[in-house]
Amino acid sequence: MIKIKKLIRSVIIIIGFSIFGFGAIILQNIILPLVKVTLKKDDVIKLKFNEILQKSWQFFIGLLKFFGIIRIDSKDIEKLKNIKNSIIISTHPSYIDVLILISIIPHSTCFVAERLMNNIFFNKIVKLLFISEGQPVEQWSQEAVEMLDNGFNLIIFPMGIRHRKNEHPKIRRGTALLAQKTKKNIIMINMETNFDFLQIHQPFYEAGSETVVYNVKYLGEIDTEEFLNKYSDEVTFKTELTKYIAKTLY
Repeated sequence: MIKIKKLIRSVIIIIGFSIFGFGAIILQNIILPLVKVTLKKDDVIKLKFNEILQKSWQFFIGLLKFFGIIRIDSKDIEKLKNIKNSIIISTHPSYIDVLILISIIPHSTCFVAERLMNNIFFNKIVKLLFISEGQPVEQWSQEAVEMLDNGFNLIIFPMGIRHRKNEHPKIRRGTALLAQKTKKNIIMINMETNFDFLQIHQPFYEAGSETVVYNVKYLGEIDTEEFLNKYSDEVTFKTELTKYIAKTLY
């Protein structure tokens, strides 16, 4: 029975990601050109297409929830929905974490792997709405600042890699760098799963025999201005803020 349940869940996952890929093709090659023709201005195009993308990812996540692949447990959904123009940092237990967060939090962007810039399904979407992490620091930080200045939230997984809840990878200082540059507050989120799902080196169709439960917690907000006033030295600010983030997330 367990083997059959695993097989069924694997088939659903494969179908789900096929729908996701097909939807990306439609968004990129039909919806995006229509939005560009209709709205003209780059900033307005980004905001409108981001809203459309969020709806499509809500559909994908809703599909996984409907078929019992995943469940999202959170008492903080309303808080997450009302986050505005902030740097958002989160733990990173699975491949679809950013899809889940963007499906909940409006007007959000994130860093993506450089290889997606050349992916035929996503390259135009990525270039419009997301930031390649393979660029030099000066370039990705400038793009991040511009997105935040244009009213977006910026989602960051500051440990840089997917990890299990009992693993505590080193927190990178990129969050502190951007907080210093933009003066935007930092929202902290803890996301955990009840068992490994879409982890590193795990086949994407391996979903176990039971529902994967995502527990999502709002951990609070860091007042960046307050931190800057307390630690005026640039190096000290980055060091102390990074320590505080690590202590809170883990």
